[in-house]
Amino acid sequence: MHIPDHVLSQPVLIASGAIALGGFSLGLKRLERRLRDRTVVLMGIMAAFVFAAQMVNFPLLVLPASGHLIGGVLAAVMLGPWAGAVVMGTVLLVQCLLFADGGILALGANFVNLGLIASVGGYAIYDPIRRGVGGRAGVMLGAMVAAWFSVLLASLAFAIELAGSGWWEQLPEVLGWMALVHAAIGLGEAMITGLVLRSVLAVRPDLIFGVVEQGDAPPRWGRVALAGLGVALAVAAFLAPMASPLDDGLEFVGGRLGFLSGEEPAMISGPMADYSLKGLPDIAPVTAAAGLIGTVTVFAAGWFLGRASTGIASRLERSPEGPRSGGEGPEPHAA
Repeated sequence: MHIPDHVLSQPVLIASGAIALGGFSLGLKRLERRLRDRTVVLMGIMAAFVFAAQMVNFPLLVLPASGHLIGGVLAAVMLGPWAGAVVMGTVLLVQCLLFADGGILALGANFVNLGLIASVGGYAIYDPIRRGVGGRAGVMLGAMVAAWFSVLLASLAFAIELAGSGWWEQLPEVLGWMALVHAAIGLGEAMITGLVLRSVLAVRPDLIFGVVEQGDAPPRWGRVALAGLGVALAVAAFLAPMASPLDDGLEFVGGRLGFLSGEEPAMISGPMADYSLKGLPDIAPVTAAAGLIGTVTVFAAGWFLGRASTGIASRLERSPEGPRSGGEGPEPHAA
């Protein structure tokens, strides 16, 4: 559900861009007192996995359309809401600049919808359920419910942004179609989120943000990084080339209602636009190669942001007074 250029009006783009800039800056600020090793590794892993998983469009059974994982709730459950939002912003930026997936003009709106609403808003739904149910069941139930709502809320946010761009009269119709299509996509989001978290809970429950349950082994962040990156690369190499060719939810609704018809060219045509390599045929190995390049790129970007943003925490860990409280809450397992 990446908004292309020239769909939203200039006032909406400016307003959403300002909100996005403030939200991303706040997310980076919240990282300052996070534990460096954990944050750096998990931000790299989650950025890589979300990027790779978003390449895998799955067909909807009820409509001639497809959907893909947003991953905002998954990133928030693993890292906390604001760190999750920063990961989503990193993924969106790389997708925009390298793959022309989402417009550079609409980058702010995409971050508001898929970063702030999906990660921060999704975590606000997840956390009370997790606490109320408790244990692993609470993590699973809370994350799956929040994942479904995150897709629906992000789609409704776009409908409001479109209405603010001159589509007020068509708002009920846009809202209805966006809700219908993305309620179905949300089921896939919930299932994928649940499957991933079930695997994490089975082997390393201590990697989930706020969960005090210890794993069988102390954190060895080098191994965690290699394992997580390996999974993301496998998704990009083997699953992404099998993605459904059907229009995604936004493209399907936009084509039906007309707000994507006659779309102007993107402001920036990335060097690997549409997840292909220039001069090479659009075949599965080429898609896989583009996915591998993108996965490594976002892993490095997430790693860099995590390392650059957690310097204060690192200094506090070495100071005689020790770390002070702050950020998103207690960082579990400070190993």
